[in-house]
Amino acid sequence: MSLLRDRLIEDYAEHFARVNENIDPRKVHPDRFQHMDANYGELVRPLAAGDRVLDLGCGSGILLYWLSRQGELAPVGVDSSSSQIAVAREALPDAEVHCEDGLEFLESRPDSFAGIFCTDVLEHLPSKDLTLRWVETARQALQPGGFFYCRMPNAASLLGSYSRYRDLTHECSFTSTSILQLLEAGGLTDCRVLPIRGTDFSGRCRLKVEFWLHKILFRICGVALETVFTSNVCAVGYRAR
Repeated sequence: MSLLRDRLIEDYAEHFARVNENIDPRKVHPDRFQHMDANYGELVRPLAAGDRVLDLGCGSGILLYWLSRQGELAPVGVDSSSSQIAVAREALPDAEVHCEDGLEFLESRPDSFAGIFCTDVLEHLPSKDLTLRWVETARQALQPGGFFYCRMPNAASLLGSYSRYRDLTHECSFTSTSILQLLEAGGLTDCRVLPIRGTDFSGRCRLKVEFWLHKILFRICGVALETVFTSNVCAVGYRAR
């Protein structure tokens, strides 16, 4: 890593607080967890009690907090930012949380997890080859049939440039097609892009307006096949059984 990158990651909690209403999982608005119910619930509902689910790049522990309330799953978090891990450990004193490089963590735990969430992480990696290595190693860390879910900034959104450049540690963004390229190249199967779902009437209306605004503009520009325009793009793939 570069000197700047090392410094930014170490103190990432300060930046994260600038672009989020709250970084303490205990104080996050309930709507945030309703969003997770709507968008992540279908992935974890089939899992059995005791299944280990990894939040890869857990940050301050917001997703980890949600996972800890999903039945009897065994959530695990890892992040290389000590400032964010400190927040996660204070909010979730009983959770298994590691301050460690994500790739090294995965490499040491083959066949360990029923599912891996990797939200807002892969765009931070400094090279495409390293991004591929993370996906390949995540696949190896999954149990057969386990899922790998990722979310990254969507270059097809009108906010794509904002999402890409609002953080100095961001190195790239993706689209609905390039995210599938990545997961398939990493050896995952049954890969598909997942929609971002609104949790109430106003949220669903906003997503509809957002979709048709983008669709019209893309048609005008001669791009008819793109269908995912949300500010983030999400996808899931599975380790073959």
